[in-house]
Amino acid sequence: MPEAGAPDGDFFFSLSAYLNPQAPIIFLSTLTTEARDDGLSISLSFQALEAADRKTPTGTPVDVGPYEVSADGQFTAELPTIVVPGNANPISGSELEATITLSGALCAPADFVCGDVTGTVTRPLSLNLKGSTFAMQRITDPDSYPAPVINCDKEPARPLP
Repeated sequence: MPEAGAPDGDFFFSLSAYLNPQAPIIFLSTLTTEARDDGLSISLSFQALEAADRKTPTGTPVDVGPYEVSADGQFTAELPTIVVPGNANPISGSELEATITLSGALCAPADFVCGDVTGTVTRPLSLNLKGSTFAMQRITDPDSYPAPVINCDKEPARPLP
């Protein structure tokens, strides 16, 4: 497990729904860690990016956490209900409302974090997200985001048209 503060920074976050895994919803995410008596905790912020360019912020940012990180780097982040603007949804273009849980691992040097997504989309339709994934890639150049990947195998997302 990394030291508190070591993994902190900005990440390119891809949420890949099993329904259409090659078309992830993209967020700019900031990861912060904090030392605790029993180990480490993480907090995250999420800012949705427009699906058309995967660069332009849209909607209201969401801050979540802290979540406990186990001794082997595993974490479970039960997020509150979040709303994703329609222009950030590459699948239908509709506004989404969802309650999701991220289950992943934080390993040194934590330039890449990934895992599974569970939960439910409640609007515009009801959809169980079991089988979905997430991937977080460290942003090293704020003027040039990395090409998004959709899972722990680093499979690439479909390129923009």
